[in-house]
Amino acid sequence: MGNANIAPGFSFSEARIGTVEGGESGVLVWKSDQLVAVLTQIDEEAYCTKGKWFLETGFGLLSGLHKNFDTIEEAVKWVGIYTFPKPVPAVD
Repeated sequence: MGNANIAPGFSFSEARIGTVEGGESGVLVWKSDQLVAVLTQIDEEAYCTKGKWFLETGFGLLSGLHKNFDTIEEAVKWVGIYTFPKPVPAVD
């Protein structure tokens, strides 16, 4: 996964996430030295979501949000957009 192409300024660490016995494939999403999100790859056939990605947990502005994504690239782009939004311009 090319960090610069997906979300500039972000980096990723693959990890096993302990959501089920044996864990699930996951990715820790970092902005600078801050952990901003944990994504897991869904291994669930019952709901036609196998292979998709899930925002397991987010921090800061992503806290409490949960969302499914078709690809890891889509998930990381979304995290990149919503983690640190652009500041609102000052009104004179």
